[in-house]
Amino acid sequence: MLLFFRLTNLMSATGLLPPKLLICMEHKKTILFFPFNLLAHYLRCLVLARQYDSREYDIYFLESGRYDGFVKASGFKTFSALNFDADYVMSCAEQFDFSWLEETMLERVLLGQITAIRDLKADLVIGDTAPTLKMAAEYTGVEYTALMNGYLSPYYAAPRRISRSHPAFALLDRMPAPLALHMTVIGERVSFWKIHAPFRRLRRKYRLKPVFSYLWETQGDQNLICDDNSLFPQKNLPENYRCIGPLIYRFQDPEADTWLAALDPAKETLCVCMGSSGDWNRVQFLNDPTFAQYNVITAGDTERVLCASHIIHRDFIDLPQVLSRCNLMICHGGNGTINAGLLADVYMFCVASNFEQEWNIEALEKRGLGKDANDFSEADWKQAIAGIVQHRHVANVLAG
Repeated sequence: MLLFFRLTNLMSATGLLPPKLLICMEHKKTILFFPFNLLAHYLRCLVLARQYDSREYDIYFLESGRYDGFVKASGFKTFSALNFDADYVMSCAEQFDFSWLEETMLERVLLGQITAIRDLKADLVIGDTAPTLKMAAEYTGVEYTALMNGYLSPYYAAPRRISRSHPAFALLDRMPAPLALHMTVIGERVSFWKIHAPFRRLRRKYRLKPVFSYLWETQGDQNLICDDNSLFPQKNLPENYRCIGPLIYRFQDPEADTWLAALDPAKETLCVCMGSSGDWNRVQFLNDPTFAQYNVITAGDTERVLCASHIIHRDFIDLPQVLSRCNLMICHGGNGTINAGLLADVYMFCVASNFEQEWNIEALEKRGLGKDANDFSEADWKQAIAGIVQHRHVANVLAG
């Protein structure tokens, strides 16, 4: 049974999945997806799920309450099980706080996953930021495939810089770089061990194999790294790891051609996308009349924080399609968003809300593809946007 799901042996023509193995199948296999309840995680799981042949697989997604419409539009079913409160988790992440990984809640989520796996007779579970799923899969004897960001792989070849929200940030920022890096690596190991303490207790309680770090708790039997390897390089990957690259969701917007054609051709175009975890209040400055000189497209500003007359509101867009018309994207630095920006070759100004987004922004800066704008004043924003837009405009003219 496990050989059937070895995702690392071969890849399909899409480069995302193994081709169908030549075995006689008496019934459909059942796959359960457990994404974290943020849009980017659901969308990239949907991209992966679409690669499976529906004649051979029954695919179920953990019920979201927010994103079930995307799941059903893709033709997949949902199942109920307890999940972590994404809003609470993200509020903790803003403060580099891992208290949401509390033992009682972990156990409740774990038991819900075990029940779902057994009730639906799953043959494979696929998780995207599902901390307890490794334990649930082991307990039920089901193979587990983990989707992960490159910086959370144990084989990530670069250091993870300490978050500016961490209490030690100011101290490390004043140290010589080699010493700060050394202290960061040591502190990270200790932190991952401490964070993992409730998992170790649950593993002992349910007689599971010992694991000693949170970083390893997030790994599956098979692991798919969903990032550009040049952005988040890996080293010495074992056979059960595969860099498959970004899983970018494409949205068929029947109105896109019409509203994109209505953009003022005399203006340069900016796109603002804060995903499902960014803070729209950070970009309120775009309401200033100064920015009426641009086509300013917003994606997902459902509260209409940006409310000036020059703002072009869309609740959801096909981001790569829209970015192909843009000179610049302002975003939160989330994985799905920056990957769309990379695909469209658009420069990005980023205002992070948590430490993982800070890691994304740092990687963009190293490659000259974006800039950390967390400390920008309104005057800085005006100058920076004008400079990048002009630079990109000249580059586009010279390119023909």
